[in-house]
Amino acid sequence: MFNVFRYYFTSRNKKIYRTIAREFGTSVHHVYCLAHGRRTKNNMDYYIVKRLKDEGIVSSTVYW
Repeated sequence: MFNVFRYYFTSRNKKIYRTIAREFGTSVHHVYCLAHGRRTKNNMDYYIVKRLKDEGIVSSTVYW
């Protein structure tokens, strides 16, 4: 619940998250969580993180 408030009030990358979510057919909150360190569970999540890396939001596609 706290992540949702942080997204709505402090995120500067809302437009990028929204376009990526529309491109992959997922929620904006899911893209936000992946950008902030949530682990990828399937190929679609990996491609979202890869796209976030191309946009310069994340530095690595591998999260441990």
